Amino acid sequence: MNRREFLKAAPAFALPALASAGFARGLLSAQDAKPASTFQEITPEQIQAIDKGLKWLANNQFSSGGIGSTCQVAFTGVAGISFLANNSTPVRGPYAKQVRQCLKFILRCSHKASGYINEAAGRGLGGSGMHGHGYATWFLAELYGMCGDMVDMGDESVKERLQKAVSIIEQSQDPNGGWTYEPQPYGHEGSVTVTQVQALRSARNAGLKVDKKVIDKGIDYIRKSTMSDGTIAYSLGSRGSGGTYALTAAGMCVFALYGVYDSPEVKRGMAALMEFLKGQRGRGGHHDYYAALYAGQACFYAKSKDMEFWTKGFQTIRNELLQSQNKTTGCWEQDGYGGAFGTACATLVLQIPYRYLPIFQE
Repeated sequence: MNRREFLKAAPAFALPALASAGFARGLLSAQDAKPASTFQEITPEQIQAIDKGLKWLANNQFSSGGIGSTCQVAFTGVAGISFLANNSTPVRGPYAKQVRQCLKFILRCSHKASGYINEAAGRGLGGSGMHGHGYATWFLAELYGMCGDMVDMGDESVKERLQKAVSIIEQSQDPNGGWTYEPQPYGHEGSVTVTQVQALRSARNAGLKVDKKVIDKGIDYIRKSTMSDGTIAYSLGSRGSGGTYALTAAGMCVFALYGVYDSPEVKRGMAALMEFLKGQRGRGGHHDYYAALYAGQACFYAKSKDMEFWTKGFQTIRNELLQSQNKTTGCWEQDGYGGAFGTACATLVLQIPYRYLPIFQE
């Protein structure tokens, strides 16, 4: 029985709460026995940063369960995933209360008829659009993958809401294979497309029905958006030179999620991503935490092809995140959203080595 099956089968009272910091310290003890030059997946500084960041998120969660002063579906979705990554579920773990509150908020924002998860506001007016729907769907899928029907709350079936959320994604795909900011089947751009394709992968991992043709078209959209220098264009209609670090990281994460490593586009793209991380390409300084969220995952998945993506790439991302954290408050406040998005992304990336999330299990 693998870990995911065990977590689903075990009663809440029978499963001891494993404090991630303690678990990580156990790993550190084993790592300390190795030569000092050996790459460490988890460091004391990393554990401290994670703990401070999660406490900041917990302390800044509203009574509604939402996190952030705007775009709450998006930020609550990512923060919820980060709490899950710390081995917390609605029934156990140090952040069980926060996970329950995140779940209640996301379900409250899930339209029963359509399945669209939104704050009842448009983009620019406090709403998250399809970005938020993608992150909320990812959160529900990871939660369901960890706990199954144990997460149902009263008459609220998480699986049913999740399946409806998946259907919204499937119905909103442009003929070109991409997605845009609203749940409509026309229009496309890369940053939204990535959030939808990842949500579909997570849902499929959790046993939900997902149309493979939709996934294939989404991956093909990213492939066609890969330029000759390996970077990812904003959209198919804006192909040219000089794709951004953020979109390149996101595109490479999509490829890696689906085990696409050997195509020419991926080889060029991963080379470009490493050039961004090594400072050989200018990043532009935009959407840093969105970029770190996907670059960290891309480096994790791609290590099966070349361990340097992990030992060099992830280590660079980790060092940058540790340096940019506010050591007093524990948040990552340079995101333009009061720290809600930056802190959720940073803590999630730093917890990838814990491997508690189904999507990070190997």
